[in-house]
Amino acid sequence: MQIELTREQYRHLLVLMFLGEWLVNGTQMDESRRRAIQETADYIYAMASQFGAEDWVEFCDECGVHHANQAMEDALFPIIDEYDEETFWDVLSHHLAYRDVMTQAGPDQEFTKEMEMKLWRRKEQYEQEFQKHGLDHVRLVFHGGKRK
Repeated sequence: MQIELTREQYRHLLVLMFLGEWLVNGTQMDESRRRAIQETADYIYAMASQFGAEDWVEFCDECGVHHANQAMEDALFPIIDEYDEETFWDVLSHHLAYRDVMTQAGPDQEFTKEMEMKLWRRKEQYEQEFQKHGLDHVRLVFHGGKRK
C-alpha cells in the first residue's frame, strides 16, 4: 500500500505521531508493543526531508533512530500542557464525586443508574467549585497511623 501526503498532511501526521508517542511513553505499555510503535515512528520521521520537515526531526546517532527535535517539542508541548490541565480537573472531579457517591451508598453497594446520575450531578458541583477557586478550598486531612 502506498499513501500520498502533502507537506501539510505530513506535518499533521508528525503532530499526531508525537502526541501518540507521548501518550504511549507515559504508560506502562508492554516493551514489545512500545518497540513496534517506535519502529513505525522512526520510519515516518525518516521521511522528514522528503516533506520539508527537517526543522522538526533529527537522527540520533547514539540510539540509531529518528525522533522529534527540540523545535517540534517546543511547538507541541503547549498542546500537551493544555490537555494535562483539562484532564487533571476532569479526573479530580470525577474521583471526588465517585468517592462521595460511594461513601453515601456504602462499600458493598452495586453501582446503579441512580447512583450514576448522582455522580454526574456531584461531579458538576466539583467542576464549578474548581472553576471558581481552583484548589484553594481543597484540604486534606491526614489521619495518623499506617495505611492498610
